[in-house]
Amino acid sequence: MVETRYVTPDRPRAEALVAAALRAAGQPVVPGEWQWVEHGSANLVVLAGTAAVRVGRTASAAAESRRAQALIDALPDLPFAVPRALADPLSDGDMVAIVQRRLEGIPHPSGHGEATALERLLDALAAVPIDPHDPNLAIPHAFMGGGEWHPVIVEHAVPLLSPEVRDAARQAADALAGLDPAPYALVHGDLAGSNVLWRGGTVAGVIDWDLASAGDPAVDVAALAVWHGWEVIERVRPPEVVRRARVVAATHPLQVIAFSIVNERPEAEVLRAAAWATARLHSPDGMRRRTAHETGRETVR
Repeated sequence: MVETRYVTPDRPRAEALVAAALRAAGQPVVPGEWQWVEHGSANLVVLAGTAAVRVGRTASAAAESRRAQALIDALPDLPFAVPRALADPLSDGDMVAIVQRRLEGIPHPSGHGEATALERLLDALAAVPIDPHDPNLAIPHAFMGGGEWHPVIVEHAVPLLSPEVRDAARQAADALAGLDPAPYALVHGDLAGSNVLWRGGTVAGVIDWDLASAGDPAVDVAALAVWHGWEVIERVRPPEVVRRARVVAATHPLQVIAFSIVNERPEAEVLRAAAWATARLHSPDGMRRRTAHETGRETVR
């Protein structure tokens, strides 16, 4: 297991800011009932009744949280809920708290899924009108280096792998770089695991839109396919999209290393990520991808 530990903001300051954010949203303030959740390098999340408060750790995290929330709040009505803001962001120095609607539902177990529900989810994202120049969208491939993702992987991540898997890793990165451009669409960027909430066999909500971009829909198809099973996705997406998604999925282990590198994580953490990726590349048929929230930004199991 690769664990990532981040410095928690000053607790009294964070508690005061969360309380102020909840009051601004007209929500009850009962600190004894709050649930504090580590949410990767960027945020803490405090679950409080029907609200969820995201607390940015740094100035850059605060800016990213504001950007992502603006995108969420501008989304049209969808056949599932999204965490829209309940009040304007509040700040205390570099720390920013955004109080959101807390979504209902639970993550779907990995290994299987309901084809109709997954098709509806992907169709809904594809139907969202977007402007690729919208400043509230993330940069495509932001998780692994943005526009520099290929050199990050080939020049920095691959050399950290065991020699016997390096050629396959380079080929996977080159294959992704060599894909013909696809018509852009709204791409969530981490559409699996705990970021998709289910209730009664349908998708009830989608959270964690930080990586949402104008990009190749195959990114989301790959995440869902590896989580729920390729046979399910093959029933609801054209063969060409599935082919592209398989190319994307082959780089998932490398993306975890790239995240650690571009975010300048401690050397020991980068090396643990490389060891985890090496193990997955040794046995790709048995690899099940965790979401970015569960891997590079928090824990790789």
